[in-house]
Amino acid sequence: MRPRLLGALVMLTCGCSQTVIDGEVVDARGTPVPGATVTAAGTACSTRSDGTGHFALECEPGTHVVVVSAQGYTTKEFTQAAPGSESYDSGRHLLVRMPQDRGLHLFVEDRYERLMPGRLRRDLVEQGPTVVRAICLDPSQSEPNLLQAGAHMLFDHEHPGWRPFRLDADGCAYRDHKDAKHRWTEDYKDKPPYDVQEVGDGRSVARLQLSAGEYFIADWKGFFVGADEREQRHSYTGFWLRVE
Repeated sequence: MRPRLLGALVMLTCGCSQTVIDGEVVDARGTPVPGATVTAAGTACSTRSDGTGHFALECEPGTHVVVVSAQGYTTKEFTQAAPGSESYDSGRHLLVRMPQDRGLHLFVEDRYERLMPGRLRRDLVEQGPTVVRAICLDPSQSEPNLLQAGAHMLFDHEHPGWRPFRLDADGCAYRDHKDAKHRWTEDYKDKPPYDVQEVGDGRSVARLQLSAGEYFIADWKGFFVGADEREQRHSYTGFWLRVE
C-alpha cells in the first residue's frame, strides 16, 4: 500500500486530530530498508518502515524533528512541518550501512571505504634559546587519498578522535616555537571546519568541507601529549588527503 493511501486510512480510523508523516527509507543503492524505526523526537509517536521501506508516522499536528534509524546503519534526522490534520509526504530518507572495521572511513559513491594510512613527523630545531617545532607530512610513510573539492562524509568507528589540518606549502600541519622563557607560540595552524553527528556506540559521522589543497587528518590522541621534546623526531598516524 502506498504511503498516502496508508496515511488516509489512518486518518479515517483515528479521527481528525492527528497528522500523518509519510516517507520511505532506503539504503545508498536505493534498496528499501524494512523495519527502520521512525520517531518524532520528544513525543511518543513512533512507527516502523514496512517491507517496501515506506512508513506512516501518526502524531499531533505541528513541526516535528523526525529520527530514522535501523540496526547497522547511520541515523537520519529531519524536520517536518505538519500543521494540519492531513497526510504529509516527507520523501526518501537515506540510511548508510556502517562499516564494521574500527577506524576512519570515507564515504565513496554508496559505501564507506577505509582510507590509506599516512604519517606526520615532528622535528625540533634549536635556534639559540629558541626551540622551533614543525609537525609535517612524512611522504615516505604516507599514501595520498585523492579527492575532489567539496563536502565529504567520514565515519569514525570507536576511535579516540581525529583532527583535520590543511598542510602548508612545506607540507606541515602545525608549527610553533618556544622562546627563552619556555613559552610556546603558535606560528601556523589551519583547521578546516567540520560538523560531527554522534550515532551511538562510540561511532560518529563527520561532514568535512574541503577546497583544493593538501590536508592531513591526524590521530588526535597523543598529538601533543607524551611526546618527549628531547627527541628530535616523533611521529603521528593519520591520513593524507590530496584534494583537486
